[in-house]
Amino acid sequence: MNTTIAVKQDTLDMLKHVKDELRAETLDATIKQLVLLMKQPKKSMFGSLRGIRTTFKREKHDRFD
Repeated sequence: MNTTIAVKQDTLDMLKHVKDELRAETLDATIKQLVLLMKQPKKSMFGSLRGIRTTFKREKHDRFD
């Protein structure tokens, strides 16, 4: 079953550009790939600052004892 959707011309131009970048055969395949990319889990930021040489030191006034 085919369905027609309305998009603005600039959106269509962007989709066509992305279609070429992804080497997709159709705009439908392009939209599916974009949706799948958005559903993938994001890269974790855990450990992203491991290159910092300073050590973390908690001070007494930072605690809520």
